[in-house]
Amino acid sequence: MAQCHDTDAEREGDWYVDEEFWRTFGPLMFGEEQFSEAAEQVRLLLSGIEPRPRRVLDLGAGPGRHALPLAEAGTEVTAVDTSALLLDELQRRAADLGVEIETVREDMRSFRRPGAFDLALVMWTSFGYFEDEDDHTEVLERIHENLDEDGLLVLDLVGLETLSRTLEPVHLTEYEDGRLLVERPALVDGMRRLENEWLLVDGDRVERTTFSHRVWSAAEIRRLLADHGFSVEAIDADFEGNEYDLEAERMIVFARKT
Repeated sequence: MAQCHDTDAEREGDWYVDEEFWRTFGPLMFGEEQFSEAAEQVRLLLSGIEPRPRRVLDLGAGPGRHALPLAEAGTEVTAVDTSALLLDELQRRAADLGVEIETVREDMRSFRRPGAFDLALVMWTSFGYFEDEDDHTEVLERIHENLDEDGLLVLDLVGLETLSRTLEPVHLTEYEDGRLLVERPALVDGMRRLENEWLLVDGDRVERTTFSHRVWSAAEIRRLLADHGFSVEAIDADFEGNEYDLEAERMIVFARKT
């Protein structure tokens, strides 16, 4: 059975604390295909880390795509997110699987548990939600504090190099039930942020939302981590260890606490 600690972490006006956003768009982002993909990522991740981590912090854990397979693999997992809706789903899935996961409803900028973890994960571009650059610094300071000596940080990002190659002004996805998702992304603020407009068309009903996140190049993220007490060990294109280059779809960063 999952355990849950709940704190009032909402910052009014931030898109990611809007439960209606996750209620509407979450099912499109966290389908069973994404859960299966995350389970394979966890398998590859754990097979490549020595010594094997025992205590894992999953920041921006959402409904548990990575926290659940980590718990199934025998690690002690603490899952942190601001969404009660997503953490409730994580708890339901954990109960179905018969695994224990500690869930904490708190902002990653304020979560503190000094020296408690061997491994910290911030997956699927969850590092970068904040508009204030100082907030990213605050997150890295908290992670550095929460990691044990020589603890490992893994960031899963979409790099500026990838977006410069692949970004389309409009992207359309049609789902089996007939719904249409129209995405209108744009690089803004000197190519430092990706601004998204999503339109979900369901018959004659349209749900609209906008959100954005910070984008870094490989060189920029390496420098940012070095400035905040981390030594970057690798920047890969995936969890199989392929080289990050202009053809990469993702940017997977492995950084050690120093």
